[in-house]
Amino acid sequence: MRKGVVAVACLALVIAAAAAAGQRDTAPIQDTPDLPWTNPSHQSNLEVLLAPIASHIANRAVTARCEGDTDWVTLVTQQGGNPNAELGYVSATFSATTRTATSIATFMELRTAVCAPLKAFASATTKPTKCSPITQAPSTTKRVKVTTRKRVVVNGVATSKLVTSYKTVTVPGAKTTGPPGPCYIAGNREAADMPDAFWAAYGDYAQAILTLAHEAIHLGGVVGATLRSGAVAGDAQAEAKATCYGMQWMPYVATQLGDTADDAQAIATYYWERIYPGYRTALNSQYWSADCTPGGAMDIRPAGSTQWP
Repeated sequence: MRKGVVAVACLALVIAAAAAAGQRDTAPIQDTPDLPWTNPSHQSNLEVLLAPIASHIANRAVTARCEGDTDWVTLVTQQGGNPNAELGYVSATFSATTRTATSIATFMELRTAVCAPLKAFASATTKPTKCSPITQAPSTTKRVKVTTRKRVVVNGVATSKLVTSYKTVTVPGAKTTGPPGPCYIAGNREAADMPDAFWAAYGDYAQAILTLAHEAIHLGGVVGATLRSGAVAGDAQAEAKATCYGMQWMPYVATQLGDTADDAQAIATYYWERIYPGYRTALNSQYWSADCTPGGAMDIRPAGSTQWP
């Protein structure tokens, strides 16, 4: 998967939300000092957590491997890819004659730019995609007494005296900080005025969650490739499907990482509204499809679903 998207056979999308709206965030893993990509057996707490999440999406037993920068460059280069342009990948072998996949790996490879945000998100007791909105009561007015000293002349002698008057002033309403909640609201709205750094990090969390779902979709069977002959093997729409299906799995992934359902949906909505439209370019067009829309051919939500993606 390149920066900005990802791809497996997606059966019916069944989202068993682990957390309902209003429920508190949880931290399914501890914020340990060790880095996921330093565990040679790929049994770090994050990788152990990600395996059943990916397996549920792929509909078979699979795992996730976090790789350090050095190993990542080596692995992706061996696959013939660009280490700087990829966020994750799944290895697959295709028949040169039938052009179908003859084998698909049982694990996904993820770079540090994906695993680091996933660990920070999963280990946070309050998810970093949330903010505490500040509400302000309506302003009021009140009359206040104003005393000023006025210069006067009495019998030809200059002097001063105190003069009292009244004026109306506006009193700002009291500000109240609410509990942490989704910071992104559908329709390109934000719940609070957060700095650019917050939204940059928000995008990283959203991309990491999508990448996990995207690669799990590939592990499930939605794969494609261009053979040395130039022929397309497997599913020509594999990347577009993996991205679209992956977006619809994002709420599930986020809740499994300890998020509440309302914020998990907000993250998916953010991806749909702010990141996905950017794929409709010459560079990333393979990740975008006009069929990725509510009611479209790539809509895999259960019947009756009202949330998109």
